[in-house]
Amino acid sequence: MLMACGWPDGDENGKLLPLYDPCCGSGTIAIEAAQMACNIAPGALRRFAFERYLPFQAHVWDAIKESALAVSMPNTGEKPIIFGSDVSHRMVDFAQRNAQRAGVADAIEFRGGDALQRMPPTDTPGVMLLNPPYGERIAVGGVAGSAREKAVTEDGGEFFSQLATHWKKNYAGWSGWILTPDLKLPGKMHLKESRRIPLWNGPIECRLFRFDMVKGAVRDKTKATP
Repeated sequence: MLMACGWPDGDENGKLLPLYDPCCGSGTIAIEAAQMACNIAPGALRRFAFERYLPFQAHVWDAIKESALAVSMPNTGEKPIIFGSDVSHRMVDFAQRNAQRAGVADAIEFRGGDALQRMPPTDTPGVMLLNPPYGERIAVGGVAGSAREKAVTEDGGEFFSQLATHWKKNYAGWSGWILTPDLKLPGKMHLKESRRIPLWNGPIECRLFRFDMVKGAVRDKTKATP
């Protein structure tokens, strides 16, 4: 998802834009982004099954890992540009612990809060990237558009239409990317996607939609003076 949306490439000058996952869950997207930002090689902090094979040469592997870690760039106290939030404070705790184990706790700012209410985490527009759960049940082995249940809020409202309204009102200049199996999602959000990228979530065919939040998309409706 991160590579598909182009976030690791940065802006026209190569500078990384703020990244925000408002439905972060256990922090997967934010943590992966932080490891990319810190140039931490994938799997650098874990063990692999091949290390148990008889031909495995520990000294060769250790040299490869040391070379990769030597070029990593741990956070040096700079203000984070990667953010995550979740309506479940329990999941936020999980995300923070996962970031700590991944070595990027100082590079991410996690907070609790509903995606329909949280304001932008930074004054500089950036990229929102999310794979929202919100009660959606997807049939294993299904195809795009096979969601069995409508994603709804706790009060029974339509989550995606409310999310679109919130974005248009408060996230001018941001680009929002959503992974979903529902091909009709742009219509439900009353937004026109600027890109749609086919992706597979395991056996589930999905689309990664991009929505550009244009300043002034939502205007106050006032009556004209007679």
